[in-house]
Amino acid sequence: MTLTIPEDRTPAQVRVLEGLARLRTLFPLEDRLQHAPPSVRAAYARLLGAWLLAQPPAATAVDAGVLTALAALDAVVTEEHGLGCYPFSSVDTGIRVTLPSGTVNAMCAIDALAIARLARARTRIGATCTTCATTISFQVEENGGLDHDQMEIARVIWQHAGRTHTSCSQGLCRSIRFLCRACPEPEAGECFTLPQAAAIGNAFFRFQSALLAAHATPTA
Repeated sequence: MTLTIPEDRTPAQVRVLEGLARLRTLFPLEDRLQHAPPSVRAAYARLLGAWLLAQPPAATAVDAGVLTALAALDAVVTEEHGLGCYPFSSVDTGIRVTLPSGTVNAMCAIDALAIARLARARTRIGATCTTCATTISFQVEENGGLDHDQMEIARVIWQHAGRTHTSCSQGLCRSIRFLCRACPEPEAGECFTLPQAAAIGNAFFRFQSALLAAHATPTA
């Protein structure tokens, strides 16, 4: 996709915009769902709602035909312990996010950083450095931002690789991990600060909040 960046953007903002454009090009999830039938979009919203309650949905949670359609879009992933639904994974990815309702696994580092804003709740992320396996733990505020003392706890490394899997969860997500502040940046790939990676994730998954609102169950 062609990216036009206003001249008044700072280098940090340019990195975020370029990272977001690249992610949307490699994984056009929002575009795919915008063109999906209403029944598919509604089912997708229900699955997201279950995940926000830290209740990984089973494959039986949606109609078989709808599930096939969602899987074809790579909007959900049928996994051993339920349905993965970006940014959430039902398998242990080594990246855990604690919500008020429980702890879930995130598909990748950028996905983990986006969950707080989607849930409208403060979260705690627990992971290990992709290089040295040092434990990394920090908090993300409900608006998707990080307090000043959390910003430099780690970084996010995006190691570019060829497309060897049809599912983003098995390909792209495996290459976006946390890096502790002590380890050097790998020669290949891009490295983002936590605020930069959070900005990318929050923008990428912003459409989910609107989708959840559109399919919210009316209250009496």
